[in-house]
Amino acid sequence: MTTTTDRDIGTTASPLQSSLPSAQSLRLITRSELLAIVPYTPQHILRLEKRGLFPRRIQVGPNRVAWLISEIEAWVAARVLERDTSGQQPAQQGG
Repeated sequence: MTTTTDRDIGTTASPLQSSLPSAQSLRLITRSELLAIVPYTPQHILRLEKRGLFPRRIQVGPNRVAWLISEIEAWVAARVLERDTSGQQPAQQGG
C-alpha cells in the first residue's frame, strides 16, 4: 500500500508562487471605495496619477478601473510619515 504525501503531489510553492504578492496586497478597490479613503475629487486623483504622485489605476474591464489597496495604504502611510517627520506645526486658524 502506497500513501500519497503533500510532497508527492507538488503542493510546495514554486519559485513563481513565492515571488507573487499575497492575496491581501492584490485586493482591488473601486472608485467609490477609494473616495471613502482619500478625500480628493476624482479629477484631482487623475491629475496626481498623471504626475506620478498617486498610485496608478488598473484597467480591469472596458468600463471599470480599480486600485490596489496595498498601494493606496502605502500612499496614505507616506503622507502620515511626511507629516510626522516634517517638524512643522499645522497652521492655526482664527484670530
